[in-house]
Amino acid sequence: MEISNKKLLERDLVKSFGFDPTADQAIALKQLSHFVLSIANNEVFLLKGYAGTGKTSLIQTLVKTLPNYKRKTALMAPTGRAAKVISQYTGKPAFTIHKYIYQPKKDSSGRAIFNLRPNKATNTLYIVDEASMINDSGMDSSIASGSLLQDLMAFVKAGTNCKLMLVGDVAQLPPVGSDQSPALDPNYLGLNYRKETTEVE
Repeated sequence: MEISNKKLLERDLVKSFGFDPTADQAIALKQLSHFVLSIANNEVFLLKGYAGTGKTSLIQTLVKTLPNYKRKTALMAPTGRAAKVISQYTGKPAFTIHKYIYQPKKDSSGRAIFNLRPNKATNTLYIVDEASMINDSGMDSSIASGSLLQDLMAFVKAGTNCKLMLVGDVAQLPPVGSDQSPALDPNYLGLNYRKETTEVE
């Protein structure tokens, strides 16, 4: 049953894509159909590509198709500008990662600190665009763990049957103070977060 559902989803994703996918796009659609319906909960999907290679079209296709398979989508990006762009393309609200996963509180000195919100979501695919900008420095004293990447992973994991898809352009600059983009590096995610990654470029 699960195999046939994956095939059906792949077919529907191709149909919703709007034009004939390239070889790489077809691979991405096939891998995404397996990823979304897989029951494994320690997987992360990495969708990488230069500008104009169809990443946004793939996101749009997922947003349109997944509700038919009892899967929800939630869109995030590191900056307000990036969130606005992805929202305009998909017609679905998108939020900064900070706004979506944190709840602000004031400490005793009146300084704002951000703690993780509880995640009560079920069957949700979290799609994070411009993921090359996500830091894992552990040095941000205003947020729960000091690391945006760590908190994002923890937030998604706290949901029920929720998955994370990180989308980015490897040609973009990494986070300030880093020589790589940790969120788009499968080796880094495996070593530091014990995540299995499916990577399509």
